[in-house]
Amino acid sequence: MRDAQGAHYRLCSLSRPSDLPKTTKDYPVGFWRQRPKRALDGLNLRVEASEIFGLLGPNGAGKSTTLKILLRLVFPTSGTARILGREVDDVSLHARIGYLPENPYFYDYLTAEEFLNYAGELFGLGSAERRRRVGELLERVDLVGSRNVPLGKFSKGMVQRLGIAQALINDPDVLFLDEPMSGLDPLGRREVRDLMLELRARGKTVFFSTHILSDAE
Repeated sequence: MRDAQGAHYRLCSLSRPSDLPKTTKDYPVGFWRQRPKRALDGLNLRVEASEIFGLLGPNGAGKSTTLKILLRLVFPTSGTARILGREVDDVSLHARIGYLPENPYFYDYLTAEEFLNYAGELFGLGSAERRRRVGELLERVDLVGSRNVPLGKFSKGMVQRLGIAQALINDPDVLFLDEPMSGLDPLGRREVRDLMLELRARGKTVFFSTHILSDAE
């Protein structure tokens, strides 16, 4: 598919050679007599480099589970996962990945600037590099005017935008966004879309999930 700016992006195909070859995930359900509930059933997908890839499906379809397997936050029942040609248990991948969870929760007592600075420290960025990246990202997600506001006073949309900024703090090669447009108004949704196109133009790979067709079109 192509949008009006000519940028290439693709919705999920479940029959391609894969970064997730024949991946299955079962969760135990029930209290006394647990039984497996299948969240993913033989999933096959592949995301190419420098591509915007949209994983579209209703709530409960396994989108978040797919992302969490790629990020090694959960383990598949069967199958394997690779990022940048490496198995996901390769710790060297961490510095090259950014992630926005579906429901981000951050420390309420930190300001936006303090939180992004903390995120930069976790990735080992030096103080000068952190200042530069924090300033750039606050401007990019339109939170410069709220840089000294505690996160406990942020709206859901503001938290979402800050979450996108923290996912970019390490300038990742691959960005995973779980429902990135959740809580955003139409303008905010357009800004996220523009940001994804900008990242692709810089050679980044963006993998995002959504349950809203118009967000993926």
